[in-house]
Amino acid sequence: MPPCALKLRNMIARLSLFAMAFTLPFGLVAQSPYDLTVLNQAYAPLQEATALTPDQFDGDEGWDDPEFTAPLGFTFDMAGTPITAMTQYGLGSLVMGTTFDPKTGSPLLHGVMPTNYDLADRAINGGAPSIIQWSTTGAEGNQIFTIEWVNAGMYDEVFGPDSVTFSYVNLQVRLFEADNSIEFHYGPSDIAEEITSFEPQISGLLLNLNVDSYFGNIVALAGSPTAPSLELLYSIDDWYYGPYLSNYPADGTVYRFGPNGTSLGVDNAPELTATLYPNPTADVLNATFNGLRHWEVRDPMGRVILAGLDQDGARIDLTNFAAGTYLFALEGEPVQQVIRQ
Repeated sequence: MPPCALKLRNMIARLSLFAMAFTLPFGLVAQSPYDLTVLNQAYAPLQEATALTPDQFDGDEGWDDPEFTAPLGFTFDMAGTPITAMTQYGLGSLVMGTTFDPKTGSPLLHGVMPTNYDLADRAINGGAPSIIQWSTTGAEGNQIFTIEWVNAGMYDEVFGPDSVTFSYVNLQVRLFEADNSIEFHYGPSDIAEEITSFEPQISGLLLNLNVDSYFGNIVALAGSPTAPSLELLYSIDDWYYGPYLSNYPADGTVYRFGPNGTSLGVDNAPELTATLYPNPTADVLNATFNGLRHWEVRDPMGRVILAGLDQDGARIDLTNFAAGTYLFALEGEPVQQVIRQ
């Protein structure tokens, strides 16, 4: 199995919350829930953004596989799943939201990955710093969330035996509130031939990927980067042994994934009736619901950090917990994401 595939599977294994038996694929569809449009636009770097800070790095000199959460500032519908933040758990450019299968309780990933290359901070090897940054722009109802990797280097060079690191990429993922479309933007890049020949360029979306079985819906780009096709796959192994782009996309390439209304087949999901506010929150989270209900707050690994039994709502103090993404589980309802700022 290619190294990035092993790394992805190891990351997913870390996110597994329950020791469950092997299950059938969840919510598989016969056609992609997105249509692809290929555009050519001048790459526009972010001008004002929140950047990953040194205290969020996973190394003393820079970042390699940082773990961080970027709040969107709005609720984004990702093929039928509401997402309010994207989290990187430590793998290249893959960022995702996490929910749960309403029938089995198994955790599900909903992610975007413009490239599978193992990105790292060029500053670790004496180069100019590589930056990860994000911002949300626009008026309510028409907001755009953008996350960007600026002059990101390649792991094999940054941590290799040579003293010079020259490979780099600039790329963005954009999420559009107005129509729930997703865009990959590719900017200036220069990648060593040794890296491109070692590992093919893999790009796509993870939708309802079950962390216990590695099954789900994967929308993969395949073929020429100037005119790729969309391939619908159902497991991580299918992705890494299957379709990929023949080359890294050129500067100015944009892949736009537009929702086409295809259902992911999530049948009989519980109705969402609880309201959480403010979300994001800096300290206290208020939950409103009907009746006497058991609730839990879980960390991103699924561990219960707070729990209670309350009538018609709860006031939950998150002051003593670190900033990041948490999960609110209410008896009889789907799990919701909570952002602690």
